[in-house]
Amino acid sequence: MIKKCLLFLLLLFALGSVNAVDIDYSNPTDVNIDGTDYHVFALINESGEYTVTANFTNNTLSSNDLVLVIKDTENVVLDCNNMFFSTNTTNSPYILYAYNSSNVTVKNLNANWSYDTIFVKDVNDFTLENSEIISEGYSIELQESYGAKILENTFNTMTYDGSIVFDDTIENSTISGNTINMVSNVAVANGICGDYGIINSTIEDNIISINSTVGTAYGIRAYWDNIINSTIENNVIDLYSADKAYGIYSKYSTHNEITGNTINTSSTNSDTYGICAYYNITNNIISGNNITVDACEDAYGIYAEYEDITNTTILGNNITANAADEAYGICSYNEDITNVTIEDNVFDLSSDYETYCIYACDYLYNVSISENNVTENGYDGSYFIYTDNNDLIGSTIKNNEITIISNDGDAYCIYPYAIIGSVISGNTLTAYGEDCACGIYACDADLVNSTIESNLFNISSNTSDSECIYTDCDILNTTVSGNTFISKSNGDYSYCIYAYNNFENCTISENNITVDAYNDSYGIYACQWGMANSTILGNNITLNSSDDCAYGIYACESIENSTISGNNITADSYGEALGIYACQDDMVNTIIENNVIDLYAYSYEGYNPNAYGIYTEYNIENSTISGNNLTVESNEYNAYGIYVENYTVNTAILKNTFKSYAYNNSYGMILDNGTINSTILGNTITAESNETAYGMDIDYMVNSIISGNNIALDAYGYCYAIDLNDTLNTTLLENTVVGEVYVYGNNNKISSNTLVGEYYTSMYIYGNTNEIFNNTILNNTIDENEDYFEDIGSKMYVEGDYNTISSNVLHDAWVYSRIEVYGNNTTISSNTVDFYVYLKGNNNTVSSNVLHNDKYGDAQMGVYGSNATISSNTVDNRIWARGQYNLISSNTVINASGYYAIDFNGDLDNELGAYATVFNNTIRASNIGILLDNCREDYSNITQNTVYADEYPIIIGDNVTGCNIYLNNFIYTGNSSDISEIMPNTTVNNSLVSPFEIEYKYNGNTYSNVLGNYWSDYNGTDVDGNGIGDTNYLFGSDYGEYGHLENDTAPLMGIWNNGEIKYYVAPTAKPSSSHSSSGGRSYDSDISDEIGSKVIKNFVSSAAVIYGNEIDQQFAEELRERVQNSENYKISGNAVIVGGPNANGFAKEYNNQFEMPISNDYPGENKGIIQVLKVQDNTGKIVQSYTIVYIAGSDRYGTEAALEYFKTLDELPEGPIMVEWTENGPVVVE
Repeated sequence: MIKKCLLFLLLLFALGSVNAVDIDYSNPTDVNIDGTDYHVFALINESGEYTVTANFTNNTLSSNDLVLVIKDTENVVLDCNNMFFSTNTTNSPYILYAYNSSNVTVKNLNANWSYDTIFVKDVNDFTLENSEIISEGYSIELQESYGAKILENTFNTMTYDGSIVFDDTIENSTISGNTINMVSNVAVANGICGDYGIINSTIEDNIISINSTVGTAYGIRAYWDNIINSTIENNVIDLYSADKAYGIYSKYSTHNEITGNTINTSSTNSDTYGICAYYNITNNIISGNNITVDACEDAYGIYAEYEDITNTTILGNNITANAADEAYGICSYNEDITNVTIEDNVFDLSSDYETYCIYACDYLYNVSISENNVTENGYDGSYFIYTDNNDLIGSTIKNNEITIISNDGDAYCIYPYAIIGSVISGNTLTAYGEDCACGIYACDADLVNSTIESNLFNISSNTSDSECIYTDCDILNTTVSGNTFISKSNGDYSYCIYAYNNFENCTISENNITVDAYNDSYGIYACQWGMANSTILGNNITLNSSDDCAYGIYACESIENSTISGNNITADSYGEALGIYACQDDMVNTIIENNVIDLYAYSYEGYNPNAYGIYTEYNIENSTISGNNLTVESNEYNAYGIYVENYTVNTAILKNTFKSYAYNNSYGMILDNGTINSTILGNTITAESNETAYGMDIDYMVNSIISGNNIALDAYGYCYAIDLNDTLNTTLLENTVVGEVYVYGNNNKISSNTLVGEYYTSMYIYGNTNEIFNNTILNNTIDENEDYFEDIGSKMYVEGDYNTISSNVLHDAWVYSRIEVYGNNTTISSNTVDFYVYLKGNNNTVSSNVLHNDKYGDAQMGVYGSNATISSNTVDNRIWARGQYNLISSNTVINASGYYAIDFNGDLDNELGAYATVFNNTIRASNIGILLDNCREDYSNITQNTVYADEYPIIIGDNVTGCNIYLNNFIYTGNSSDISEIMPNTTVNNSLVSPFEIEYKYNGNTYSNVLGNYWSDYNGTDVDGNGIGDTNYLFGSDYGEYGHLENDTAPLMGIWNNGEIKYYVAPTAKPSSSHSSSGGRSYDSDISDEIGSKVIKNFVSSAAVIYGNEIDQQFAEELRERVQNSENYKISGNAVIVGGPNANGFAKEYNNQFEMPISNDYPGENKGIIQVLKVQDNTGKIVQSYTIVYIAGSDRYGTEAALEYFKTLDELPEGPIMVEWTENGPVVVE
């Protein structure tokens, strides 16, 4: 007791000039504070400045002892002067009790105290500063005290639940620069706590470290109420708890700035939180904080449990969350995140279960999430943005760097129910999931009124689906633009942009899309429904499927009112590959233009997939497909450029390029089941196949146009360039094709088409009232198998009635081109054909056709049927007809050297006479002119024909009867003395004179008589000068079985010419046959015999030989008789130039194109060159290739040397050959 009193006296002296108070020095002062009596060592109840000058140590204090009391005063400064206060008394009293005062400052207090240290009640503007307290209770406890300042103190609190504790609110206060170290073994440990809130206060620059060994740790806590209008900044909070740990905690957090804090929380048994509001976080700025939360269960960086996070800025924070269960960056656990800015934060989350960077149980509304850097690794699942029950609305997600990984579950970057009115821009989203992985996933509703632009998606899944953008419902009124998408699945499907239902009013443009899948890969995919009012523009889509199909743009149902334009789609798949696909419904009012599609479908394990450029399983209506470039290939099955399974209506397919390659069938275009009121214009189609190749395969075509297309096919099987089935009122115009054309239908116009190629250059028309005109069919094969080529050469084949076939040109290299027609009431007119025209049917007209070839001169015509008109045709070799009442008139046969020129038969099947009219025909050269060979030629009229024949101008078989044969000119060109060898006593079955008198002119006089025929070997007299021979002409034959005789009783003294008998002047030499064989297929007969090689002969036979002057003409005629002057000559086929450019204009035109141009100086005296040039003629619709052989020297001896050596060649030389003329003849110059 004595020691206690002495210590008290010393302390009073140390205090200095405390206001005068009567004090019993032998006993403590008793002071009543708030109804409780205390024993007080020092009482301050007056204003002033006080200084402690001695330490205080007392281990025998009772619970009612107080060391220092400041009571009922104001404006007090107590400087403890770093004196040391200590006690080890259990439940010791306070060192300092401040009560009912104001403006009190306590500083420089050092203590090691066994219980609560400082208690402040009803004191406004209390300050504690620069003190160091070790306590086993509260470092400082305040009650109903406002405006407090706790500054630059160090608190070490052991075993208890608080360091700085306000029993009600921390209001208008500043807690700054303090260091709090706490070890707690009770249920709750608080660093700084305001039980009923923190209001208008600043908590800054504090260091709070708590180790709670049994309970929950709070760094800064508003226990029952708000943190409002406060600043919490630059604090370091380090919590370790056996239970939960909260860095900053309140029931509500409103209008605060929480900035620059470092918060580390860890729990060994439960959850941890960085910043936590039990209800909501409103109007806060949370910036520049470093938050690390580590939990045995859940870990939360910023957390609002029961209400919203609203009107808040979360800026520049580093949040690291590690959890054995779930880890969250920012979490509104039961409500919304609204009107919040989340910007420039760094999130690093990891969990043995799931991670969520930004989590809202309900809505994310009007949120700006930008410039954040996110790394997540949730073993069972990872999510960047996640709403549990509702939508992402009116928000901006911009320029974030996001990497999320789940090693055993799903990885989703953005995962709300719906996305509405939001902008997702400039982000890098990387997601890897062992199961599913997704960039943006509207998990239960739509993606609406939003913009997704300029993002980088890198999404991959190991065992399940990968999806860049995925919605379980629709994508509506949304723009997806300028993104780079990479979606890869090693185990299942892979999607880039996926809508479970529709795309509607969307723009998907300028994206780079790469999709790689084990199973199906999808670029843009409407899974259940379709696309409407949307634009898909300028995307680059690359697809790969290693075990199944690849789809570029896929609508499960319809594509309506949409534009798909300027996209590049590339796909490789081990299943079917499809560029643009409308699966179960129509394509309507849609534009597909300027896309580039390149597909390859591989076969595997017996599965042979197809490749489709554009494919719809139903109709395409009111649409345009234009300017696309499609390449489709299947290495084992079929490839299709465009495939429409049902109707094509009011649709234009314009200026596309289709390339298809297939092991099985290859198709440029298939339009099944009906093409109506449509236009197919200006497309380029290439199809190659090991089986059959199709350019266009169209069923049921009505009121449509196919025009200006270029189609080239190559196949080991058939080549169908255009195959039209059941066609009506359709125009096929100005198409150029390599392959065959098939048209089945009526009332069609097939005009100005060109068929060209080496094989399969034929046109087949089946139907009625078609117009077929101005078409060109050219075959340029070099195949020398003539038997084979006869089946595949240029052909026009028509079946049906009332068809018109006019002004067509058919040509092929082996001159087997032909027109074959089977039908009635058909007109074949003004066509040009190499080999033959064959017509079977009744009431047909064949007129003004030219059947001619220079190679063999054996073009011919056959007409099988009755009531035919065969008129004004020019034919190389023969005209044959079979049937009744046929008219054969005004035709010209050039040279029937092999057999007959005109042969008409009757109805052999029914044994009926021909009743034919053979009128005004000209046969320029023949073996037999007109043949009546006992094939029912009866009752025919043969009149006014002119026939040249080297054996028999006419043969009449012994069973022919009833024919009228008169006014014909029969001119024999053979070597016999006559053509008759007549026996005079034979029955006459036919008439060789006119059945009536005919008015005519002869030697200027007019007569009327019965007239016969002109016979060039008739040598009778005409005494009366009327142009009729005085003696009969006896017609007969020694031609085998045809030994019957007929009398011509009025033979003409001259040829009959349009009502006048004129003297016939025989040519000085007989008309030469223009071909060496009797109708056989060989080179021309005027070819020089000095040429030994058949190859060289055939080439010269096919070529025009061109000279420039008389000397060169002589040289040229050593190759063939028919030569041509170079003046105004334009190339139209193969050519041989003889002589150099000085005299030969044609040589001058091409001289510099040859490897060795000729001049007076080169190759030099007596030297000449043989050289070959391939040229192209681009003047017509078809590009033609020709060969020019150039034989010329610097002088006439050089030209002669080259010419003579050319005759000895076996084939055309590959390079120039220089030859010199010597006394021993031509010698090659090495």
